[in-house]
Amino acid sequence: MAKTQVNQSDVNIQAGKHEQTAQDVDTVLTRLKGDVDNVLAASKSDATKALRSVTDQWVEDVRKTVLDNLNGMARAMRKEVNDQIQQSSDNTQSILNVPMPTANFLS
Repeated sequence: MAKTQVNQSDVNIQAGKHEQTAQDVDTVLTRLKGDVDNVLAASKSDATKALRSVTDQWVEDVRKTVLDNLNGMARAMRKEVNDQIQQSSDNTQSILNVPMPTANFLS
C-alpha cells in the first residue's frame, strides 16, 4: 500500500505559488482596467460609458471569483497541513500515554 506523507514546507511553497498567481492576476487586471480607461477617455459616448461599465464589472467579478478562490485555496492548504500535523502529534502523544504494560505488549 502506498504511503502518503505531507511535507509542510512543500505545501507552504505551493500555497505561496497560489498567492503569487493571485497577485499576478490582480496586477494584470489593474493594468487592463487602466488601459481601457485610457482608450475610452477620449470618448464620452454612451457606447463608451457602457463599455467602461462592462469592463469594470468584469474586472471586479474576476477579482471576486478567481482571486478569492486562489487565496482561499492557499489558506485551506495551509490549514489542512497544519491540522494533519497537529493530529499526528496528538496521536503520537496518545500512544505515548498508553500505560507501560500495554506499551510493552505493543512494542
